[in-house]
Amino acid sequence: MVIECINRIHQSNASRRGARRENRAMAPGRRGNAHAYRFALLGGLSLGYDVALVGGILPTLERTLALSAAARGVVVASAKLGGALGAFVGAALMRSHGRGRSASAMTLACSACGSAATWASAEAGDATGMALGRVALGVGVGGVAVIAPAYCGETSEVGARGSVGACFELSVCAGMALANALTWFSPQKTLGLVLFSPAVLGFWSAIVFAMSVESPRWLFRRGDENGARDALRATGADAATVEEEIGEILAEERALGIGFDGGAGDDAGFWRSFVESTVGGVREAMSGDERRAVRLALAMAVLNQMCASTSVINYGSSVFRRLANDASASNGDMDVYNMYTGVIILCKTVGVAASIAMVDSVGRRPLLLFGSAASGFGLCVACFGYAAKSVGWTLFGLCAFILAFSSSFASVFWVLVSELFSMRAKSSAIALVTATLFASGALSDSIFPSMISTIGAGTFVVYAIVCFASTTFVYLYIPETARKPLKEIQSAMKSGLSGYAEIHASSEHEDRGTRVELAVTRDTNGGYNLAESVG
Repeated sequence: MVIECINRIHQSNASRRGARRENRAMAPGRRGNAHAYRFALLGGLSLGYDVALVGGILPTLERTLALSAAARGVVVASAKLGGALGAFVGAALMRSHGRGRSASAMTLACSACGSAATWASAEAGDATGMALGRVALGVGVGGVAVIAPAYCGETSEVGARGSVGACFELSVCAGMALANALTWFSPQKTLGLVLFSPAVLGFWSAIVFAMSVESPRWLFRRGDENGARDALRATGADAATVEEEIGEILAEERALGIGFDGGAGDDAGFWRSFVESTVGGVREAMSGDERRAVRLALAMAVLNQMCASTSVINYGSSVFRRLANDASASNGDMDVYNMYTGVIILCKTVGVAASIAMVDSVGRRPLLLFGSAASGFGLCVACFGYAAKSVGWTLFGLCAFILAFSSSFASVFWVLVSELFSMRAKSSAIALVTATLFASGALSDSIFPSMISTIGAGTFVVYAIVCFASTTFVYLYIPETARKPLKEIQSAMKSGLSGYAEIHASSEHEDRGTRVELAVTRDTNGGYNLAESVG
């Protein structure tokens, strides 16, 4: 029902976009990226807001719901547990119903249901209901976290792909900052408003997603060549660019063994897509021809979250309150500990902005190497500050950690996820990788309070070791992908290049030492032919 309503919205805007498409098709120019930036910004905003919302109101929830230490970890981690499930649901929906409609449906339904459940549970003092409501919110977050990077990777230009992908993480920061700011002013008095607020954000995000230009690659794979052309024209592409990109899409699909004879290239329904997203993702990771790319992305997902990248934000106010020996929720007009967490989020935003400026010029690999090493040193400073019971030094160390991490791993991860996989494996592989990301984050969020209580400053040493391990992993296994066409990146992944090896710009396919070049031409009847020359 939700998707049907969204389809009507999407169709009602088609006629109004028609004139603009024709005008753009007549005028020469490069394809624009505004649609991809818009999708990335709104997708990340919902993700950051829903995940970080609980951190600032955690002391109030502890008192209102009488939460034990274990229950506190469950409530905080529940959104990411829902995100792990939502990743598979989102992958199935975006394959069966498209990118824009699926993101809209999941955002609208999950934000409304989750907000209502958490608000009602807080009023009733029900900790179980609170956790279930946050699981519902997490399902929507996980779905959008799969759909948005896929959409951005498929619809943005090669030269802007890194910046568009990094903007997703920038909007995650904006969502976290907005959620944190709502808890500065007497959070115990505004608890109901804060808990219901995701529904408002979700409503407006869903409207924009529903009105977005659909992915030309998805439309073409469904057998809708005319729709793919219209989508490309709607982005401002001229006639020559449209033909070039349609040819590239066809060459990629034919290389994967998928033919287009006027019928749908991929007409799987939701349930079939859901099974293939779950089972297919595991199969691709274990034995598929893109298993190397999947395994590298899985490892990066675990490293991304197991260095406490979100835990220090979710539990930041609790850490500073513990250092100051203040166990109570703020009863004044301002909560200074939540404001300290706001400073950390500000550093995260600055780091992501720096990543956007550098990810395409400096490259993915240098940012990952420098950022992961610097993140480890920042956590070492935080360890010193916590051991010395200094709020200032602890805050400085955590800010340095977040600044370095967000300028590297946090942003570049989403860029790489959008680049590594072909259309054949994209939905199942991204679902598995994103589910692993959220599951790892849930594990980190659940154990962080116990680690702080038992080993204190040693907690930050453990996470610093993870950061240094990330540096080694990147050096050995992650290649440079900046300014490379998607098909060249994916071909290099299949060939098993090491991280220090360069991906050479080439459209050639290697098969047992034989070079095969693919060329797409149109015949007199308007159809496509795929020619191969063997050397």
